[in-house]
Amino acid sequence: MMKVLASVVLASLVALTLIGVAVAQRGTGNAATFHDAALRGAFSAEEARGPGDFGMPVPTPEAPLPEGADSFNPPLFRVSRSSPAIAEFSRTADRNEIVSMTGVELDRSSNFEIFSQAPSAVKGEVTAVSPLRADKTAATVLLPVSLPEWSMYLIWPNRNGDRGQPIAINRTEAWWLGPNKGTPGTLISVYGRNLTRGNGTSLSYLYIKPPGGSGSYVKPVAVNPFKVDFPIPDMPAGSYEVWIHNSHGGRFGWSGPLKLDILTRSPWADQKSNLLNVKRFGAAGDGITDDTAALQRALEAAKTAAPATVYFPAGTYLVTSFLTAPGNVGWAGDGMNMTEIRLDRSIDHSMIEIAGENVQFEGLTVNANRKTGKQVLMQVYSAKDLRIASVKLNAWGVAALEANGASGLYISDSELVENGSFYGSSRQVFLSGNKFRMTGYGESVAALWGGRDFSMVGNELSNADESQDDGHGIGRFFVGQAHFGSLRNLYWGNNTSRNAAPHDCDKVDCNKGEQICFEIVGSKIKSDFVTATADTVSFKSLSDLGEVTPGGQDLVVVGGRGAGQHRHIVASADSTVTLDAPWNVVPDQTSRFALAAIASRVAIYDNNFDGRSTYSEHDSDSTSVLLFGNVYDAVVDNNRISRMRHGMMTIALDPTLGLAPYFLQYSNNTVSDSNSGLYVGTTFADSGNSGIWGGLGNVYRNNRFENLTHIGVEYETWAHDGSDYNGTVFERNSFKNVPYGFVDAYQLIWTYDGRFKSAPGSHSMKVNTILHENDFDRGSAAAHGSVGFVTRHPSNSWLNIGSTWKDFASGNDGPIVTKSLPD
Repeated sequence: MMKVLASVVLASLVALTLIGVAVAQRGTGNAATFHDAALRGAFSAEEARGPGDFGMPVPTPEAPLPEGADSFNPPLFRVSRSSPAIAEFSRTADRNEIVSMTGVELDRSSNFEIFSQAPSAVKGEVTAVSPLRADKTAATVLLPVSLPEWSMYLIWPNRNGDRGQPIAINRTEAWWLGPNKGTPGTLISVYGRNLTRGNGTSLSYLYIKPPGGSGSYVKPVAVNPFKVDFPIPDMPAGSYEVWIHNSHGGRFGWSGPLKLDILTRSPWADQKSNLLNVKRFGAAGDGITDDTAALQRALEAAKTAAPATVYFPAGTYLVTSFLTAPGNVGWAGDGMNMTEIRLDRSIDHSMIEIAGENVQFEGLTVNANRKTGKQVLMQVYSAKDLRIASVKLNAWGVAALEANGASGLYISDSELVENGSFYGSSRQVFLSGNKFRMTGYGESVAALWGGRDFSMVGNELSNADESQDDGHGIGRFFVGQAHFGSLRNLYWGNNTSRNAAPHDCDKVDCNKGEQICFEIVGSKIKSDFVTATADTVSFKSLSDLGEVTPGGQDLVVVGGRGAGQHRHIVASADSTVTLDAPWNVVPDQTSRFALAAIASRVAIYDNNFDGRSTYSEHDSDSTSVLLFGNVYDAVVDNNRISRMRHGMMTIALDPTLGLAPYFLQYSNNTVSDSNSGLYVGTTFADSGNSGIWGGLGNVYRNNRFENLTHIGVEYETWAHDGSDYNGTVFERNSFKNVPYGFVDAYQLIWTYDGRFKSAPGSHSMKVNTILHENDFDRGSAAAHGSVGFVTRHPSNSWLNIGSTWKDFASGNDGPIVTKSLPD
């Protein structure tokens, strides 16, 4: 009887799906909803047994759901191997918002079935919609307004009853834990995406358990959609699992496990119980006497007595040679304004070398006094568990730290006067509550070349002394590059910059000034594919894999079947690489690969980025966030941005190397008093390979732009094949007081007069761009020559749903001609 019922239900689903397709063929996301009682009753017969049916994790033994968690009882549809399939997708969207995705067979009479369930409902509903746009690579789907507000949604691709694996929108997604160890009471953060109820700042649920055992909930002390803070509970030392739930999706909404080590003792335990006063070793601290020998004697004694702390009473201690910090020894003063260690002779050497683990500095000033030549103030090497708290590092003219290969680096509530520090391939780096005062046109506060687990929270960036030429930086909080391999797990929150941009283009390279800057260009195209399995790919040769780097490399599908996916390489043997996770869509002979060092899993949330008042007067590259090259899964959300040359930038580069950003999200940001608002395009390449995608699935949603001197959206193209964009979504953005609204043209980065031109010959294309409910208003900008919407490339294809352009001299109708590329 059950089999008969299931067959009837499946036939009903197919029929209703075809009705839904017919209703939704208008291309605006209209939906047909399955409301009939027979189908609702069938849900219990066909209901999924648990998260494992969809490959979703759940604690073992299964934990009780958080109080108030949504009910979620999805159906279990049989998946066909010949069905359409989704490779990659944008992970966050509310009802009446767009999901962008890549996959296979999404364009051949396929539609999408969306399961949702109101929080108080016993059963859910399935709604069928047709895509807004779809081709052999990508599709975009508008979530119907009939869905429950900000919930978890499952989406199946469906062609004539053949369904592919579902994807989950708004599902809790924990990326990493930092710090990943500590004693009870230590404040820990879970970093990720969709971590809170309704993507708000009030509710998130953390569950901690030993492997294989039951656990308990821990109350967070601060939450936002990308970071949730909690104190380690009073639990026995050992290794634990941390699970997190945003209360949507019921049993299907868990993310985890992340590993947390609860320690019996902190890395710096007992150091304060054994204080060695430097004055006992002959130090004067009078600012006149050379205290080098006395401090060296104190440090040597502390090394022997470790764990210990060398105590520097208030005063100024002059040294004329570098000092070595032994392991398991702290340095403590009476406060950064009370105790100073000052270098009093030029040594052309770092002032302090960290020689061991578990070192800490607290409550003092270390002043290089411009006497280390070109050497950094503090040479950290590959230190482990280095803590710097309430310390002033005065490294005017050089870097404060060189910390390549460090693990567990904590700098808090300190002041760093410097050209910027190098963190290389370090991991578990936490910079919080610091004041960074830049000098010497320093490149950036922090440079990371293949590291991971990196967090900057509550810091301030400014220039050290704007009355002096060398008292300026160039406006960068961070530069990420791939010289030492892939970067992963990075977070910025509640940071503030002031007057941060190149100040004089005659004295400094003004092609700089991006405050969060990813320049990820370590990539090459692999053209010798042989075969692939769920989690391996074989090539004819791996001779181009290169040397092993700390960050390793990723394999990115940049064209053909499965485009948009990336996987980290965890092993290689003979001519086969093994990947860290299975493909959603297994590549084949049509697939194009980039062997790449990449940046992924990035969240930039709730920061204040301020440039300079000269934003429209000179051609600097001052920008709040630049995502340039191989960047994936990055979210830029709820930031306040002002006085920039370009508010935010997404850039694809040379398609002969596969340098392309995929599945980025810019949402809820405010850009004001700037030259241009949003730059999206392809630059700095004069030749290319067709079939290599430059941008896939990037979404720009709910951003506000005000008082722009030049262009609202710069949609730039250069003269070469490849680096095409597909499935780009501009959704519910508002632009007020701007002379040029949305401009699709050639080399806009160097256009100032409104004379927009098309690319000569071959050029990168913009395919299936969706404009949904954006508002462009000229406002107080000059009316003469103003343009609301202009495209200089008629082969580009567009869909406009409800976007408006107001009071421009021309272009108030938006894109008039919409075209689709042939398969």
